[in-house]
Amino acid sequence: MSHPKYKNKGKALGKFIEECGECLAAAGKTIRFGWQSFNPEDFSTRERNEAWLRREIADLEEAIARLKKVRKWKEEEEP
Repeated sequence: MSHPKYKNKGKALGKFIEECGECLAAAGKTIRFGWQSFNPEDFSTRERNEAWLRREIADLEEAIARLKKVRKWKEEEEP
């Protein structure tokens, strides 16, 4: 999850790439260990994989919106 202090730091494309990677990590762990599993080494949160994936997807959606805004892309535009 993005710390609010760093939410808009760096290039929009870089943030998008970072968030894609974090979504892939969360999805991969979910496939391997299940939706309700959690990282046994992180006792502070015991966040389930499903919650982790949902959080990372939300971060990715924010990164996508930022990239679109920075590049001035419109929904109806063709690439």
